[in-house]
Amino acid sequence: MSVVCRYNVQDMSATDLASSTGGRARRDRVVASQAVRRLGEAMSRTSMDAGAVARILGKDPKTVSRWLRQDTLPRWQTREQLLSLNVLLERLVQVIVPAATEEWLFTPVPALDHERPVDLIRSGQHRRVMALIDSLGEGAFA
Repeated sequence: MSVVCRYNVQDMSATDLASSTGGRARRDRVVASQAVRRLGEAMSRTSMDAGAVARILGKDPKTVSRWLRQDTLPRWQTREQLLSLNVLLERLVQVIVPAATEEWLFTPVPALDHERPVDLIRSGQHRRVMALIDSLGEGAFA
């Protein structure tokens, strides 16, 4: 009888992942996800916590907390979403009061046809949201 051992790489610790891949993945490379590091920095500048990020990405808040502690890393598709979210947050805190970031993301915005920025982000329309943020930064809606 053969036993197949299956595991979810997303839920593995960096140490376990490095050892399970025969040392091919260096631990520091695994945990040093730039997307997660930037997310932590953006969260520290805004009113957002792991729960808010989880709601935006459709993830469990515990999963986001594990990413931030570098216990696990997000999969590539989620990292790409994180990179887009990071750019939005980094730009947004330049044009509105950082403490209002979460409220702005979850509130219908007339300039977006009364859609919530978070819904557009979830549906992959982050460029529309970024265009509005850039317009706000240029004073177009002042």
